[in-house]
Amino acid sequence: MQTNHWIWQNKDWPKLTFDADKLLTGVGAAAHLIGELEAVSRSIKEEDRVDALERVLADDAIETAAIEGEILRRSSVRSSIRKRMGLPIEQEDWDDRADGLITMLFDARNQKPSPLTRERLLGWHAALFPTGYSGLKKIHVGKYRGHEEMQIVSGPVGKETIHYIAPPKDGLENEMEVFLKWVNSNDEYHPLIRAGIAHLWFIMIHPFDDGNGRVGRAITDYIMSINYPSLMQVISFSKHFSLDRKGYYKILEEAGKQGLNITGWLTWFLQTTIAAMQEAHWIVDQVVMKAQFWQLHNYTSLNPRQVKVVNRLLDAREKFEGGMTTRKYASMAKCSKVTASRDLTDLLNKRILQKTAAGGRSTSYQIRIAPPKQ
Repeated sequence: MQTNHWIWQNKDWPKLTFDADKLLTGVGAAAHLIGELEAVSRSIKEEDRVDALERVLADDAIETAAIEGEILRRSSVRSSIRKRMGLPIEQEDWDDRADGLITMLFDARNQKPSPLTRERLLGWHAALFPTGYSGLKKIHVGKYRGHEEMQIVSGPVGKETIHYIAPPKDGLENEMEVFLKWVNSNDEYHPLIRAGIAHLWFIMIHPFDDGNGRVGRAITDYIMSINYPSLMQVISFSKHFSLDRKGYYKILEEAGKQGLNITGWLTWFLQTTIAAMQEAHWIVDQVVMKAQFWQLHNYTSLNPRQVKVVNRLLDAREKFEGGMTTRKYASMAKCSKVTASRDLTDLLNKRILQKTAAGGRSTSYQIRIAPPKQ
C-alpha cells in the first residue's frame, strides 16, 4: 500500500479543509432556497404537510436503497411509513428491510434533537439488517466491522479494481469517537457545509460491513433536521444522490484518493442539495394545488377507484407521461377496461379530467386544474 494513497493516511487526518470562497455562491443559493421552503412549509396545513412528508420519505427510502442496489416495493415502504405516522394502511405489504430503513429515517429526521451517539448509529445499522445477513453474507450487525481489510472493489474475480480501502479496524473506535464528537459539537460552519463534511467523513471511515451509504445519508438528514426541521418535511437528498449515482460514486472515489482539501466534494454536494430543494419546491406546490383541487371538488361524487386515480394524477401532474388512458386506468384501479372507460367518461363530464392535446390511437386525459365553469 502506498503512503498517503488514501485520504485517512494523510498525517493531519481528519482535519478536512476546503476553499470557502469557491463555495460561497452555492451556499448562498442554497440558503435562499432553504428560507423560501421553510416559510412555505410552515404555512401549509398540517394534513397537507403530512401528505408531503409521506411522499418524501417514500422517495428517500426507495432511492437510498436503490443506490446500494437494493430494490424496495413502494407499497411496503408506504405501509411502514403510514404505520409510524398513525395513518390508515391502504395496502398491507410488510417487508422487514423496508421497515428497518423507515425506522432509521424517522429517527434521523426526529423533530426533537438529541445527540448522535455510538449506540444510536449501531441501532440504525441493526434496523437495516434484521436477519443478520446482507444478501447471502452474514455480517456484523449493530456492531462495527471486523478485522478483515475493508475494500471497495468492482470487476470480475481476479481482475478487481480497488476503489478505496478504509482505515483499519484497530483504530476504528477512536475514529468514530472523534467523528461523533465533531458532529455533536461543531457549529463553526454553515449547516450545509457541516452536513457535507460529515457525510464524506463517515463514508471515508466506513465503519460497518455494509450499509455505510444508507447510514451516511441518514447522518446528512440528521444534521439538516436539527437546523431545518420544517425543510426536512418536504425534501429528499437521497433521491438526488440516486439521480446522479455515477457522479456520487465518482466524487467519493476521487475524495478518498486525495489530500484533505474536499472542495470538489462539497461543490458536488451543494449542487445536488440545490437540485433537491428545487424538487422540494415542486412537491410543496403540488401539495398545495392538490389541497385546493379537492376543496374545489369537495361535493363532487366519486367512487374509490376514481379518487385513487385522480390522486395519482395530482401527485404526478406533468411527470405522468402520456396522460391517463383506459388501459392505464384499468391497471391502476384493478378493474375491467369497460369499467375504466365508464369511470373516465364520468370524470370528463364532471370536468375533473380533460382530453390531452396529443392525438393518437388511444384517447388520453389529464387533470383539469382550472375551476369548472358554472
